Amino acid sequence: MPISYALRKTQLAAVEQRAMKVSIYVVCLGFAANVGYGFFVQSDTLLLTAIFYLLNLVSAVLGLLAATVVSRPATTRFEYGYWFLEPLVNGINGLMMLLVCVYGLVNGIEGIRSGGHKVNAYGVMLISLASCVICFAMVVYKKHAAAQIDSKLLRTDGWKWIMKFTFSAATLLGFFVYSILPESFHYLWARYIDSAMTAGLSLIFLSVPVKIVRTSFAELLHMSPEENNPRAEIETALSRLERELGILRHHTHVIQAGRRNFVEVSVLVDTTSALSDLASQDRLRERLWETLGSNPLENRLTVQITADPRWEDGRQPG
Repeated sequence: MPISYALRKTQLAAVEQRAMKVSIYVVCLGFAANVGYGFFVQSDTLLLTAIFYLLNLVSAVLGLLAATVVSRPATTRFEYGYWFLEPLVNGINGLMMLLVCVYGLVNGIEGIRSGGHKVNAYGVMLISLASCVICFAMVVYKKHAAAQIDSKLLRTDGWKWIMKFTFSAATLLGFFVYSILPESFHYLWARYIDSAMTAGLSLIFLSVPVKIVRTSFAELLHMSPEENNPRAEIETALSRLERELGILRHHTHVIQAGRRNFVEVSVLVDTTSALSDLASQDRLRERLWETLGSNPLENRLTVQITADPRWEDGRQPG
């Protein structure tokens, strides 16, 4: 591995680990503030936000672990590295976010059904405003860090801060509107505003963890990726070389694992193909590797060349 590449990889890992540590510190502060103030003003919305922070603390610790381990070199036990930790942690985070949304929806509906309860609207607005400021700062920081190193781990963590920011902003807006309503409306909404906000925001956010879980488990199940998939570029390059190199058929398979693409290409050639010697086969690999240059992920390319149809596409001889 070139020294410059290894150095860059170490620097990017340091950025990722530092960003996850910042998340842990801010999450601890947010959890303490929301759970304490939530009990003080008797707000289900703030308590739900506190649960968001608590689960985010768990996921941030897991994220820090993944960011630390995933950059380690391969071993004899894990010969392809620790790539699986990233989608695994993202999937666990997505599941926790999904559980929180479902819990909030059920809790909000139950609150409305049971007649609701009064809360201190101005107290909720105060803590929501503080939460908005903190969460917005974290969204900007995470977005910058994720773009700097193209990290799915940080993008997933950033989504959690976006959810918390939107949740806090919507809570602030909802209780602000409630506070300026005519006095005649206060009696009607006083007992239901908190439960209604909890249920509504939980329902709105359900789609975010569903998408994270679907993407993460697709990687763990070795499904073909929807983004950063170089199959089309490779197939196009091989189609252009068919006549020149005597290629009869070709097949490309791509699986994405965390921040790495595993690309397997099988090429069936005729007996008079220009790919009959090792030097020409290596030149083909170099040309295919060049098509992966625009892909932001780390790539691992395997090219199989055969003139026997029984070995086509990696099948065993019949």
